[in-house]
Amino acid sequence: MENLNPSGCKVFAVGSGKGGVGKSTIAVNFAVALAQKGLSVGLLDADVYGPSIPIMLGLRRLSPQVQRSSDGKEKVLPFTKFGIKSISIGFFIEEARSVMWRGPILHGTLKKMLNEVIWGDLDVLILDLPPGTGDIQISIAQLLKIDGAIIVTTPQEVAMLDAIKAINAFDNLEIPLVGIIENMAGFTVPETGETFHIFGQGKGQELASRFNTKLLGSIPLIPEIRQGGDEGFPVAFHQGSQNNGSHFHILAEHFIRDFLAIQKNPFK
Repeated sequence: MENLNPSGCKVFAVGSGKGGVGKSTIAVNFAVALAQKGLSVGLLDADVYGPSIPIMLGLRRLSPQVQRSSDGKEKVLPFTKFGIKSISIGFFIEEARSVMWRGPILHGTLKKMLNEVIWGDLDVLILDLPPGTGDIQISIAQLLKIDGAIIVTTPQEVAMLDAIKAINAFDNLEIPLVGIIENMAGFTVPETGETFHIFGQGKGQELASRFNTKLLGSIPLIPEIRQGGDEGFPVAFHQGSQNNGSHFHILAEHFIRDFLAIQKNPFK
């Protein structure tokens, strides 16, 4: 295993068993919430097949600056927005272009995104992985020392079954599971306060209990969270009309308390 970790930081991978569960939405808002607690946070969009971080951070169709070092090598400056540093393959390819790369090309691309980016001093690097299990997960495990994996699922039986496959894949790669985040956990009608569990109920806790891990958070189905991702203005940053960003801030507070041994007060 190579160790391309930015100096001194902890690395956590956000993965899912299947697409469509809101993994990138969780990764973006979680990273922003950690930054608002005073941490220096990087976000690497490792989903080379469907990079969505540029859209979710309002950085679509932009290219990062390139800086030449004293030894003549070119280094990429990550974008800094909403308090986090970010890099994505989506910054380097056309938005509508399909990526059809095999293992060696994927591995080399990920290595460049880690080795040739000026991350600076980070407390935490969040990896937004593609759904499922495959070459990218294997390459990431070879390139980085990953402190833990976070699995995102919805409370559906099919999503939970696919999440189990992702958990087992991380276990095979010797990446510890730190917890489950259940997304789209229920929709509450603003006018009546009645909650409908459109995608089911309780599967996140069931999955956490099955693998003796934590249910890190249960995020309701809130249109404002989706809207923030589409408009490039994360709800964790602007909080939203009903303080909907608080779900991610609570998640960040618990995560800092339970998993980050950082020698400074993050709640400054």
